[in-house]
Amino acid sequence: MEITDIWIGIIIPILIGPLFLYVKTLYDNYVKNRNDHRLLVYNNKYDKLTNILNNFYWPLYIKLLCISQLSYYIPLKNEYEYNSDSSNDSKNSDIRINILNNNSISDIILDMKTLNLMENNINNLYSDALKIIENNIYLINNSNILIMNLINFIKYCKIRPIIHDGSIEKKYNIEYLGIKNNIEKMIELIKEETFETQNKFNYLMSKGPFH
Repeated sequence: MEITDIWIGIIIPILIGPLFLYVKTLYDNYVKNRNDHRLLVYNNKYDKLTNILNNFYWPLYIKLLCISQLSYYIPLKNEYEYNSDSSNDSKNSDIRINILNNNSISDIILDMKTLNLMENNINNLYSDALKIIENNIYLINNSNILIMNLINFIKYCKIRPIIHDGSIEKKYNIEYLGIKNNIEKMIELIKEETFETQNKFNYLMSKGPFH
């Protein structure tokens, strides 16, 4: 056997084999680390989006829609006071209220029992919405407008029970106290954030961690 044959057939494979295995090991480790990093990033995004959708945006949006649907208004007597005839009526008397119907105000009459049920439901919805906001407002980090409206909504939720806002016992206009009911603006902002975040989540799920 000639020297050339020995180099080609024996020595070179002995030298190249370990080098090839070493290079392959480096490449496999690189691919593994890259995939581990992508999976970590994916899981972090997934957890963040899932958390804010399940615990904040969707439950708050639904509560706000229900509040808006159930809300009614006592007709104004003047700039500061509302007409409230509950003191002169019996428990079975009917009450005239204004209610939002298809973006227009309708003047309707409901019995006291129905109004009390509506009031209890609205109060519970406001309490639930307030709890959702207070427990999860730290999740909002990219919208100053939303944060300011959340703070204003919190202030409204704290003040409204004092003057029985949303109740037939309501007498004073809450804006007289420097507080405004921003429920419709809240619905607009939360709806926008909810659907935008949901689209991000759907896109993330469709692409997967290794796209």
